[in-house]
Amino acid sequence: MLKNWKIWIVVLAAFGIGQLDPIGEAYWKLAEWKLPQIKAESLSKPSPFEGIPHEKWIGESEHAFAVNDIHPVAPVHFLVIPKHRYTSILETPPEVVSEMVQLGLKLARERGITDSGFRIVINTNPQGSQTVYHLHMHFIGGRQMRDKG
Repeated sequence: MLKNWKIWIVVLAAFGIGQLDPIGEAYWKLAEWKLPQIKAESLSKPSPFEGIPHEKWIGESEHAFAVNDIHPVAPVHFLVIPKHRYTSILETPPEVVSEMVQLGLKLARERGITDSGFRIVINTNPQGSQTVYHLHMHFIGGRQMRDKG
């Protein structure tokens, strides 16, 4: 056991910096079978973004708006959402996607994360972990990003 101490140090360090996430991995393995059902349920209901009051918007363009994420994973975490419901980036007109990115970049500059860096995340369909079927982009910054978040 003592001769393998270096392996244990590496494993413990990986847990410590978040590179190994057995609970998260187990969750997604168990949830994987339910993701197609989540898609069907999401599409059968109104979009949760359609009811966000205008006063909660932190930015707006002709075809998109932005709001702070209600479950932020970093000091800066906001969503950019098209005003018209497109279920994913696959069906969204390129000019709307471009407008969404431009709105997000404007807000990233205003929030001071462009020099330090940020992440843009778009989940698409079940294996892309999409659970809300109204396209939205996550802009995440203000801390050091890791491989998985």
